Amino acid sequence: MPRYCHVISPHLDDAALSCTLFLAANPGCRLTTVFASGPASVRPLTPWDRGGRYFAEGADVTAVRRAEDSKAAALVNATAVHLGYWDRQYRNPGYGYSGPGEQDLAPLIAEDLLKKDAENPAGAWMIPLGLGHADHRLAADAGLLCASQLWTNGQQRPDIFVYEELPYAVEDDGDVADRKDTLAERGFALVADDSLEFSADRALKMAVFRCHTSQRRALRRRARTAVRTPERVWRLAPKA
Repeated sequence: MPRYCHVISPHLDDAALSCTLFLAANPGCRLTTVFASGPASVRPLTPWDRGGRYFAEGADVTAVRRAEDSKAAALVNATAVHLGYWDRQYRNPGYGYSGPGEQDLAPLIAEDLLKKDAENPAGAWMIPLGLGHADHRLAADAGLLCASQLWTNGQQRPDIFVYEELPYAVEDDGDVADRKDTLAERGFALVADDSLEFSADRALKMAVFRCHTSQRRALRRRARTAVRTPERVWRLAPKA
């Protein structure tokens, strides 16, 4: 049956690429994007922002992208939540960054995620595996810290699921294997679970991605790969 789930997305398009079919089949989920902020004026544009040929110099890039994400979330009846952590491409003094160092981010993110969840507890969480990008690994590590805390606080233990980020999972299966090994080293196992429901509407998934207008040119074929690839999710469990 559909369930209320707290889905954690590293960036403002990762859920659209990796979890749309799950979100569509489970309306009412909370979708939290971790690295959803940056400078109010991006000058000069980063290579990624410039490559999309969408933003002008000095644009408030993340404000535009947050609006795109909210529009995408509405198509699958999810509630979009945007945390204030800066995307890695802006985390340097040239863009005025003065926030926490990279080594401090995961526990701070976990603390914020748990505070948000305490306001409206979810029966299940879905966290990224941590593929392809340093921000993805930080979001994944924060999710694992949340899992450990949720499982040891004496309350009812929510289900924790782990999803493969697309298209990274298709592009580098060695990275997938490495991240699974990292989970095992940290005392976790990934278990197949057929209880989750997914929509079969890939046209809807493409429509959700297309809400991220600023990213369409930069991703192009990679987005089509993500839409055509089945979304893969496992249940997280303590290693036996």
